[in-house]
Amino acid sequence: MDVSPEQIAKSRRTIKAAGVFADNSDAIVSHVTELPEDHVVVAVVTEDHVFAGVHHVSRTELVERVPALEGENGWAMVFSQGADSDHVEARTSEMVALARKRIEMIERIAARRDS
Repeated sequence: MDVSPEQIAKSRRTIKAAGVFADNSDAIVSHVTELPEDHVVVAVVTEDHVFAGVHHVSRTELVERVPALEGENGWAMVFSQGADSDHVEARTSEMVALARKRIEMIERIAARRDS
């Protein structure tokens, strides 16, 4: 595992991105209600932590479209029919929790290496 300061910074950026998704949960949920059959909502945050919108994507195109939408250093979250504000909040909270755990793990590994 890479325990570089860059990995900690990346996790901190992920925490910030989760906040952007949470702040835009109303927009995300409004698009979920308009989903065509066999589609999902892909919400995107740019590497500059700007909400880049919501896209309806066919399930068959997910593998190609999600990386293209999020770009090299952005984030994308996928939501299915039925997702509501509570679901978006739970997913963004989980995103924050995982990033915090990653930071803690990296810091523990780094501390062991330094001792």
